[in-house]
Amino acid sequence: MAQGHRVDTDAPGIDLGGWRRLVDGLREAVVVLDPDDTIALVNHAATELYPTLAPGLPLTAPGRRQALGDGWTACYLDDPATWDTAFLDEALRRLSAATDRAATLTAIVELGLAHLADQCAVIVPALRGRVEWWYGAKGAGEVVRGRTTRQSAGVVTGLLDVLDGVVRHAEFGRESTPDLPVDFGEPGSAHAVPLIIGGTSLGALVLVRRVPREPFTDVEVESIRRYGDHAARALEAAIRHGEQARVVEVLRADLLPSPLPEVPGALLAAAYHPAARRTEVGGDFYDVHVRQDGTATFVLGDVCGNGLEAAVHSGRVRRSLHTLLLVEQRPAQLLYLLNAALVAAGSKLFTTLVVGTIVQLDDGGLRLTVSSGGHPPPILLHAGGTVEEVVARGGIVGVLSDVRFQSTSVVVKPGETLLMYTDGITEARAESDREELFGEDRLQAVLRECTGLRAEAAVDTVRRAVFDWLGPSEHDDITLLAIQAAPTG
Repeated sequence: MAQGHRVDTDAPGIDLGGWRRLVDGLREAVVVLDPDDTIALVNHAATELYPTLAPGLPLTAPGRRQALGDGWTACYLDDPATWDTAFLDEALRRLSAATDRAATLTAIVELGLAHLADQCAVIVPALRGRVEWWYGAKGAGEVVRGRTTRQSAGVVTGLLDVLDGVVRHAEFGRESTPDLPVDFGEPGSAHAVPLIIGGTSLGALVLVRRVPREPFTDVEVESIRRYGDHAARALEAAIRHGEQARVVEVLRADLLPSPLPEVPGALLAAAYHPAARRTEVGGDFYDVHVRQDGTATFVLGDVCGNGLEAAVHSGRVRRSLHTLLLVEQRPAQLLYLLNAALVAAGSKLFTTLVVGTIVQLDDGGLRLTVSSGGHPPPILLHAGGTVEEVVARGGIVGVLSDVRFQSTSVVVKPGETLLMYTDGITEARAESDREELFGEDRLQAVLRECTGLRAEAAVDTVRRAVFDWLGPSEHDDITLLAIQAAPTG
């Protein structure tokens, strides 16, 4: 705009009549401010966007300023809908990407600093009558967190009403507490809104604009309210996600294999690779239970399918076996009892498994008594490099009531190894040809190469051979359990 001519004695240095005719003809919202920063003119477009603006009042709307001369200023006002939509779109993108509580609270503060205020804090309830705050200020670096009592936060009049969701908005100023990092500044420079979901307040969002910047405009206060709604939804989702993650972690810990114990005269090793890599649990399982006399019971099994449903069922089988071991240790009888218990419980999934006992012999070897419930037979690696299957026939477990199980015993000499595995090993498909399986012959060939290796090295050799065969391809649950009679000398 070019400077006009003086025609109004009440407006030195500017022709208000000429400027009125000019700005009224513009589609863009424009106000003219006098040297005291008071509104002198408001065009029709500005009135439609901001009905409360009027000559003689201070400007309470954001916009781009241009000097007219002699201290007069034209201000091209921002369309509140356009500004608000762009900011909230960014807020939605940023907050939706934060899935845990800490990241969400940090993002809420950082977005508030970037678009709305010089200071931003989120105050949320904590345990034992305390509140937790997350705070950031422009130029202060990272968002920080701390805790204080509700009583200390209550020093700021009305803050607890916002925190509890009693009011939907509060304005502060000239109030502070040493237990909160927020400098509430001049009256009108601080605003707070509750973070409410379904009538429940999750906390309070506090935004502060430092002097000498202008107070929040009505449009900005409305934006704060809308941003608080988005922040509340994001925080509620993060809290819910965190609770679910904790539940899953507790359940997952119960479904993961227990650490292998020490068994007199034996070396144990295992590998466990579920198909569901994200949850790290599957339908395969193994356990070794040691008794006070030094003998032990071992089990390796495979529930039909994979993923969470199979993992839950495998946990049920493991707990059932653990309970049954209190009254029965003979492998075949254990399988009879387990099958009866699962059938009576209405089991929908079948399980194959190998159950056996370990007894140390006087010469340092081990006597293993083994029963199978429809599972691939274990492979015994002899000291000379030959291998043999240890066959004990039996039906699958958990579906039919009329099944039979047999037991067989084998002596494992010092340095010899019994390897048990699930069908994820033999049915692993080659990376180069998805129709070709790893197979039992290839497994036995790899096991022969483990002659003289300790149990842990033998398991690792087999595991690496299978994953080299698979490449990056998807696979079924893969589990190995090796029992070796401790080498002498």
